[in-house]
Amino acid sequence: LRVDSRVQDLSIINMRPTLVRLVRVVPRSKVDPALRPIPEPVRSDVPRPSLIEVLLKRKEEAGADYPPNIRIEALKAKTALRGLPRDARKTLAAMLKEH
Repeated sequence: LRVDSRVQDLSIINMRPTLVRLVRVVPRSKVDPALRPIPEPVRSDVPRPSLIEVLLKRKEEAGADYPPNIRIEALKAKTALRGLPRDARKTLAAMLKEH
């Protein structure tokens, strides 16, 4: 660092550290195994909640703080449109799709 001899107050010099100086990558072998988090095993016998169920639960927990611009709708099954005429099915299917 080269400082002009006329500069008396060093507080005006703004030194910002680089990413290389701030971040240090540590190999996994150097980390104590007791400190490393062990991922929970995935159990196939326990049904996992669907994404819609998780989002609805978050919406319930948030209450009035939930953003009003996020809309959660259940997936419409194709079988719901099965009994309709073909042209009506196409029109309704197009209306149900997100744009």
